Amino acid sequence: MHSVRRYTVVIEPDEDGVYIATVPSVPGVVEQGEHVEEAVERLKEALAFHLESMEMEGDELPPSDTPEREVRNIELAV
Repeated sequence: MHSVRRYTVVIEPDEDGVYIATVPSVPGVVEQGEHVEEAVERLKEALAFHLESMEMEGDELPPSDTPEREVRNIELAV
């Protein structure tokens, strides 16, 4: 039985307008997409594959690094 884990995902546009998605607590898992949603979906697949590979190798999985929450950026003119 699998446990549910939650990880913080960072999504940033690069200089070419492509979105890059990373998981800071799981180094090496990086994906990209033309849209945020595409980058996130690709990242989910890559992260699942990475974690499954770690399990098969007997490596300890990174613990969840965040409770369920939403993070947003805002702009203010001050």
